[in-house]
Amino acid sequence: MPGAPAKSLAALQALRCQVFGTTYNPGNVRNGAKFLKKSLVGGAMLKYYPPQIKLSTIRAAVPGMPELMLCEEVQRLKDVERKRMLGKGPPKKGRRATMKGKKK
Repeated sequence: MPGAPAKSLAALQALRCQVFGTTYNPGNVRNGAKFLKKSLVGGAMLKYYPPQIKLSTIRAAVPGMPELMLCEEVQRLKDVERKRMLGKGPPKKGRRATMKGKKK
């Protein structure tokens, strides 16, 4: 007994894909179905990293709290003050700076 004809095998494959909810791809063309079947990783990534707490949200939640600053910000302000004392700080904004901005 010879094998089943190719037409009926293709029809059977199409029906099988329809029943089981898979994609029918008789030509084996690359279509990205493998990536579409994968589960999304966004939720797992959000669970992996702890929630970030910002200083501004803490200040907003507790109004009577004393002023808090990050150590990097304190160091930056000290550096700016030291440069200002040496005369190497940022220039003061005066009439010339405002006139220069108005040219455009």
